[in-house]
Amino acid sequence: MRLLFAVALCLLAPGLSASSAGAGDFHSPPKGSALRTGILDAARPTFEKEIGGPIEFVVTTLNVYDDWAYGDVKIQRPGGKPIDWSKTKFAEDFKQGMLETGHNLFLLQEGGDGWGMVEYAIGPTDVAWDWWRQQHNLPAELFGASSKDYPPVSRPRPQSGN
Repeated sequence: MRLLFAVALCLLAPGLSASSAGAGDFHSPPKGSALRTGILDAARPTFEKEIGGPIEFVVTTLNVYDDWAYGDVKIQRPGGKPIDWSKTKFAEDFKQGMLETGHNLFLLQEGGDGWGMVEYAIGPTDVAWDWWRQQHNLPAELFGASSKDYPPVSRPRPQSGN
């Protein structure tokens, strides 16, 4: 009987994991997947406009939750060439040490027209995503953190007649 149960579990397990992208699940799209490519392609134009010229991402974190995607990426020029920050609009911030170039963040939401940029931060020196989490009522796990450390925000309801 135990053997039959073990065999049945082995046969069912692949089917169970195939549905891991359902509502409320967190996952990181694998390299080369259409989802990962679509998310990065949707984020890239904003960063290219801000930095000036073509860029590539080196992904540190890419998480998806329902119709939201969060990324923490390093930006480089095609072929792995470093960005010359002194030739960007961020030159002064870079010179003063106010730009964390290894961390560039984005928050996308999927809609009828595909993935769209909702928030982004280039080289933030603080926890930019926490504000996004609060404003969009998103779980900390999307950003690679724990809800124990970043509990959901409860907003007081506006009082009428005041």
